[in-house]
Amino acid sequence: MNALHVEGLVARQGRRAVLQGADLSVTQGSITALLGQNGSGKSTLMRSVLGLHPRQRGQVRILDLPPNAKGPQVRQRATYVPTTGAVMVQETARTHFSFGRRVYPRWSMKRALETAAELHVPLDQRAGRLSTGQRMGLALAYALGSGTEVMLLDEPTNGLDPDHRILFAQLLVAYASEGNSVLLSSHVLHEVEGLADRAAFLKDGRIILEADLDELRTQHAIVQAILPGVVPAGTIQNLRALPGVQGFEVQGRTLTVHVQGGREALLAALASLRPVDVQVKPRPLADAYAELLGGVA
Repeated sequence: MNALHVEGLVARQGRRAVLQGADLSVTQGSITALLGQNGSGKSTLMRSVLGLHPRQRGQVRILDLPPNAKGPQVRQRATYVPTTGAVMVQETARTHFSFGRRVYPRWSMKRALETAAELHVPLDQRAGRLSTGQRMGLALAYALGSGTEVMLLDEPTNGLDPDHRILFAQLLVAYASEGNSVLLSSHVLHEVEGLADRAAFLKDGRIILEADLDELRTQHAIVQAILPGVVPAGTIQNLRALPGVQGFEVQGRTLTVHVQGGREALLAALASLRPVDVQVKPRPLADAYAELLGGVA
């Protein structure tokens, strides 16, 4: 079941069409990474989903709500945390949490307080006086305490130190394991790789690929072989011509091959060369990002 389904979403910033028919699905109980270069429309997509940015066309469905539902019925089921960690700057964390208790039917004061404690957010200091990381921690504690079933997080580790990033990842996994769903954007690809189940790649106003990360890793792999001697040029040419081989590097007796899809033919050819060692590794997400979107995150 989809917790969030977006179809044909069109949205503009002034005269510029930022989203040009974007389609996206976030399955229930999953963490989906929304990946794209700066200015690609990730924030616009998230805001448009919740009605915080006007939509020109398209349909959005959240959980079992009617298509294009608006207002409190959406905000009580889904919440958004922008990259700034939006907070009421004149209010303390305690005031935020008291407000949340009045607004959200499923509010959990216990979860909000525990999250604030783990992320070292002072409870009695005005939000405007908090550090960037503390403001983000407050926004995340508020979102987790809200009891909403879908969270949209725009660069949620912005300002968090390494220890707090690890804690946050653990909190998010626990949230999703309860059947809740997350859509998050991030440029920290190694964090995404260890956290998300799925990835959606946004380019030119459209989602150009949605993929399960395990499947993406399986389909794109790096095979590294150490051979007993220097490989003849003719053998290298034969290996390069095998199905699925996309990249090839030779350093002395070590071959590093990028392969897409089935790699049985490559492994069989390498076996005939009596290698000292062969390792198959998943291709880093950064490589897929560069190939699909051009450049680095």
